[in-house]
Amino acid sequence: MKIRINPAAGLAAFCFAIMLSTNLAAEPPGVEFFAAHSKISDVQISPDGKHIAFNYEEENNEVKLAIATSDLSKVVHVLGYGEDHHLEGHFWVSNTRLVSWEGRNTGFLDGRRQLAQLIGLDFNGKNRETLFVPQQSGIEILSRLRQDPEKILVGKRHWRDEGQMSLYTLDVTDGELDYLGPLPMDSSETSIVAIAVDVDGNHRIAVELDDGKDKYDGDDDEITFHFKDTAGAWKKLDLDQKRSPGRFRPLGFSEDNRYFYFTSNFDVARNDPVKRDTMGVFSFDFVDEELILEFRHPDVDVLSGIYGPQREVLGVRYEPGYPQQHYFDTENPHVKLMQAFEATFPNQKVTVNNYTDDGKIAMLHVTSDRNPGAYYMFSEGRLKHVASSQPDVDSDWLGTQEAFTMQARDGVKLYGFLTLPPGGQDTNLPLVVNPHGGPHGPFDRWRYDRRVQMLAAHGYAVLQVNFRGSGGYGEDFEKSGYRKWGREMQDDVTDATLWAIQQGIADPKRICIYGGSYGGYATLQGLVREPELYQCGIGVAGVYSLPMFWDKWDGMRQGRRKFSKVYLENIVGSDEAELKAYSPAFNVDKIKAAVFIIHGSEDVRVPIDQAELLRDELDKIGKSYEWMVRDEGHGFTDVQNRIDQFSAMLSFLEKHIGRNELAAN
Repeated sequence: MKIRINPAAGLAAFCFAIMLSTNLAAEPPGVEFFAAHSKISDVQISPDGKHIAFNYEEENNEVKLAIATSDLSKVVHVLGYGEDHHLEGHFWVSNTRLVSWEGRNTGFLDGRRQLAQLIGLDFNGKNRETLFVPQQSGIEILSRLRQDPEKILVGKRHWRDEGQMSLYTLDVTDGELDYLGPLPMDSSETSIVAIAVDVDGNHRIAVELDDGKDKYDGDDDEITFHFKDTAGAWKKLDLDQKRSPGRFRPLGFSEDNRYFYFTSNFDVARNDPVKRDTMGVFSFDFVDEELILEFRHPDVDVLSGIYGPQREVLGVRYEPGYPQQHYFDTENPHVKLMQAFEATFPNQKVTVNNYTDDGKIAMLHVTSDRNPGAYYMFSEGRLKHVASSQPDVDSDWLGTQEAFTMQARDGVKLYGFLTLPPGGQDTNLPLVVNPHGGPHGPFDRWRYDRRVQMLAAHGYAVLQVNFRGSGGYGEDFEKSGYRKWGREMQDDVTDATLWAIQQGIADPKRICIYGGSYGGYATLQGLVREPELYQCGIGVAGVYSLPMFWDKWDGMRQGRRKFSKVYLENIVGSDEAELKAYSPAFNVDKIKAAVFIIHGSEDVRVPIDQAELLRDELDKIGKSYEWMVRDEGHGFTDVQNRIDQFSAMLSFLEKHIGRNELAAN
């Protein structure tokens, strides 16, 4: 493919040309490949199909926004804000203007945009304006207003209003906010916490929250759904709630605006002995005023909606191991198109990022366990490759991620993933157990993971399990991990490791545990609890002292302390003796395995004090360890630091569970 580049775009244009290239080399990728930033992400096509917008990363942990012509002949404009600044979440407001969030991110484990502001600009970079700066309030973008291309519909929350959401239009040329007036259910005693608008931009649903006697305790909250009927009058929707408050997430409307879809667990009592309270998808019929449960999986949550050209809901996604879809109307032509896309890319996850306004052009994103992500444009019945996130990847050198289920020692069903190294061997392998971070809410999914694949490419099987406390399996499952840090949550990780041994997958003499953030805690706690099971452990940005977690977690900053105290009381408790009993730093005498500690000196979420305390306690007993600290935040983002980390990890693993260790055994 011949690419004509606008010289004015400079280095960014060169990068754009590189990411469109194809590398057919068949050499095993070194750590440099896995450390490299993504070349491109979040490709969105303009409403008229003439331009695309996308993000790409620079070496200084900067994520830029670029706009190019849709025929890929020219990079029109590139926007960046410097080191550690990320431009993310952009979308086209009109044919010529788009908006994007801009904020700081100081570590790949951080996962937050700190004080993200909303930026508006024309496709050619002109008329750039800061539209909204969060200070004591925040906004949520609800909808484009196609009839008024200079405005979008937003919900605004101010901290003084206890989370109350009010409806505004935001002018995307100058940032002016216009209040649309109160909703009938507005009250000083309760809060409107969510508003849903139909495909025409009309607000039709409002979710009201009564936070009960204790606003810091969610267990006495009550939720009320309100809807605007076909005559324009607001009414209450009787949900017959089996739990209070229940979880609710609006998805959107049908193309004709007759049906509203949302996910919830309101209809399942807490800790029901028969079924999990997974998030099912419900439809509300505005004509018949009926509520119907459309779909629920018995084990896993419905995660997201599948949308058509008008942002109408076509179906939902869920992941019982591998990604799956449930469509509401299989005769819908857009559903048939989605199914055709899925058939074109078997055993991969296919999503449509967005469509042109006329629905004739779609931008597809295709991913899998061995595909970091590729973008395709569908137009006139044909698919055209646009770009790949990691164009240098050769999937022959990547591992295969397989989903599995198992039972914990107390009978709880657990889902997990086993990534096998390339080459076909599936028995007696060196194993790296990789507990995820969070821990409450996040969960491991079937996807491309650079760290997992780095290990697999170098001969290690990687085991991931969604232990109790993980998200994605219902609220009760998530809360079943509360106050179980280092106990049942750790037992689940242990049981998964034993499962891999029993299946013949893992060599019991060559097992290491490695994780970041909470995963770092689980790593060291695993070494404490199971001194004979693991030969080594690698803790990255981990919590090693639960008492220190209370004192130095970033959630305890002024203005958030009351909410954070309730949260910490719920998840780990406050008894000093108990906290120390389940803190790796106070139990290092039980550790027999080799230890590698990795941390960022500028980490705000889990300050380096945690790693330094662990180091000091290891020093006191004369226990040796390896140590790596860089001037970074919560997880390394600098490419050279990643290269150093990955290289050191592979050397550490080779020393303790690699080929040399196999020869010794």
